[in-house]
Amino acid sequence: MVDVRIVNSVLASAQGTYEAVLQMQAQFGKPQAVKDITPKYNIVTVIGFLGDIEGNFVYSFSETTALNIVSKMMGMEYNTLDELALSAIGELGNMTSGSIAMNLEKLGYKIDITPPTVITGKDMRITAEGLIIRFPVSLFETEDLELHIAIRGGKVIPDG
Repeated sequence: MVDVRIVNSVLASAQGTYEAVLQMQAQFGKPQAVKDITPKYNIVTVIGFLGDIEGNFVYSFSETTALNIVSKMMGMEYNTLDELALSAIGELGNMTSGSIAMNLEKLGYKIDITPPTVITGKDMRITAEGLIIRFPVSLFETEDLELHIAIRGGKVIPDG
């Protein structure tokens, strides 16, 4: 079973990042354990983490939400999912994951994160081993963002 402090740390980190970067209060649905990562939306940012615990953070956005996020980050209307927009989406995932890493370190779990990979496409399925927790997030609309954390080893879960 995962340390409940990790779940709380993920929620607090994501909330803090969205408040600082987007000047928005996110609403989080109930975290739930899931069997695999099937992103609800077609824009996905994947960030790996290694250290005392290992796994991935996976963020999934609708195109509308992604453009709203980019507009907030740029301080102006942005209507095209071009390289700059996708880079901004990756950077939001990077900032969120960095905040999670810092908060986890305060709990005694030292991790390093990988650079973000942003993927676009329909009907994606991401294979991940270990415990997977899905966090539904509402930013601009109800559950318009999903955050998955997959933990596959380290201090939290015995390997095997």
